[in-house]
Formats: sequence, C-alpha cells, structure tokens
Amino acid sequence: MKRRRVKLGLYGLTVAEIIPFCQNIIDRMTGNVSYPTPNPDLANVQLAVTDLQKAIVAAEDGGKTLTANVRFKKEEVFNKMRTLRDYVNEVGNGDEEILLSSGFPLAKLPTPNDDYAVPGNVRTKTLAGKGGVGVRCDRVEGASNYQIRYRQVEPITPGVENPWHNEDPIGPTSQEVHGLPSAVYHEFQMRATGSSKPSPWSGSVQGLPA
Repeated sequence: MKRRRVKLGLYGLTVAEIIPFCQNIIDRMTGNVSYPTPNPDLANVQLAVTDLQKAIVAAEDGGKTLTANVRFKKEEVFNKMRTLRDYVNEVGNGDEEILLSSGFPLAKLPTPNDDYAVPGNVRTKTLAGKGGVGVRCDRVEGASNYQIRYRQVEPITPGVENPWHNEDPIGPTSQEVHGLPSAVYHEFQMRATGSSKPSPWSGSVQGLPA
C-alpha cells in the first residue's frame, strides 16, 4: 500500500497567490504538537514570505531590477517550502490526519502499476540573458513531476556521443535550464515522474541559449 505524502502545492500559483498559501501553512504549523521542531524554523519561512511580499509591492511601479528581485525572493520561498514539505513528510510518516494538519495538500496516489505516458509537445524557448533555455511539455495524467535531460548537439569529442545531463530536482511541466554555453545548440528531453516508475524519455527538441 502506498504511503500518503504531501506535495509542495506551489506550482501553478501566481506570485500573489503564493503569499496566502504559504501563510496558511505557517499558521497551521505554528504550535502544532505534531510538528515540534519544524525544519526550517517557521520564523525563517515567515521572513522569506514577508520578503517576497515586500518585493511584489516594490515591483508594482518598478523596472527590470525589481522584477528580477521578485523572482529571486520567490525562489527563496520555494526552497524553504520544499525543505519544510520534506520535514512534514518525514514526521507525518504516512498518517493522513497528521499530514493534513500541516496545511500542505496531499499528493495524489497513482493507480497501482500505472505507467505514465511519454510527455508530449515538448518545446523550448530562448531565455533572456546568457546560457538559459526554457523547456516545457504537456501535462501527463497521474504524474506529479517532470524531469529534463539535455546535451550539446555537436559532439564535443569527434566520433563520441555527448553524455546526457539530468536536471535535478524534478519540477513542473515548465522549467528553466541555466548555465549552458552561449549560442550552442542543445537537445532536450522530458519524462514524467511520480510515485510509480518514470515514463520513457520524450523525443528530442533543440534549444539555443542566448
């Protein structure tokens, strides 16, 4: 029998929706006897959420620098909430009532022996700035996350196929890969993951970092 777990629940939310979502979790875990030693400390998480809220307000009449600061603060919140989610899953130990008391949503249980379909409509987008490519695919029924792998198209060593590089951690249907060599074509593939066996990798699509 599959053990129940909670999911992050932040993917698909707007930046403004992230604030009340996280605040609800902080409020429900504060003083919760089921979670005596939250990791990270809830005050730390609250600070990250408050900083994101301030960045959103500042960016309303701001330019590119302030907008970039919102993205940075958002990623800080995501990182802390991922760690907090992992703590909840460890302490909750599959107990649905305890897990739900944290405020995190429950992850779906896949049908036993489900095989995920190969992600379709994989496409890429050149991102602003050097070395970045956005990669996305259509949603796969039953899958909770998706993984990207990529490699340079032209052989680095003549006659030797380039190795694949896997993006970890896994994430939503739309992700970004950074730190790639500028103006060098790469090929990208995606696969669906979850509590069951990952799907096969999709076909390759090419992307060009700026």
